[in-house]
Amino acid sequence: MRQRIIDNLPRAAGDSAALAPVRREQFLVYLMGPYRTFDVDTLLPADADVETDAPSFATWDETSGEYAEDEVLRLLQETRDCLRDRGFNAFLAIDVGIPLDEMDAATQSIAFATASNATIFIAPQVGDNLGVGIEIGSVLEDILSTAGMQGPAADATPPTRARRIMVATEPSVRSAMLGAVHARWDASVRTFTDAADCCRLCAQFCTHIQNEELYGSLDRLD
Repeated sequence: MRQRIIDNLPRAAGDSAALAPVRREQFLVYLMGPYRTFDVDTLLPADADVETDAPSFATWDETSGEYAEDEVLRLLQETRDCLRDRGFNAFLAIDVGIPLDEMDAATQSIAFATASNATIFIAPQVGDNLGVGIEIGSVLEDILSTAGMQGPAADATPPTRARRIMVATEPSVRSAMLGAVHARWDASVRTFTDAADCCRLCAQFCTHIQNEELYGSLDRLD
């Protein structure tokens, strides 16, 4: 999957333009985020009404000033471009262009996270945070599901892989899943105030992971 991602990014995919080459082509940074409505159909009871029982977490609220779906996507794209300007091979799922009939969205997220040197979930305030919890929870449980993670969080021993994952949130985001990220998986959770701050945090994290691969205890993936 690593090579497929690297080969696909310089090509246009659907609404995603081709991405220019970067200095660190082999250092993949997968950016996740609720930039499109998460399909929760499979998680609802068979008799549920999708129109009323499946909450949207990408709706605009003029009173609270929460992000709309398009603005969340724009934030992720700006962060991706900022990281790429700094030499990291950052990408969104839509940039890779794998058809959903070949691999569903959740499976893609797991595969991309597993293949990447760093995985960053950007979670701005977008109303109902159900989708945030579903997506990050599925990825964390899959790639970090080891014998040491059985049992309660207090007794868990996260694998080394957890050090490659960061969650960047706005201070106003409240989610039980996000609260468990550090307690259960010992992954990094940071807060950002705007797009520039988000990029700075992500770049610092990527630099840290790169240094850990070069001089620390993390294995190089290239």
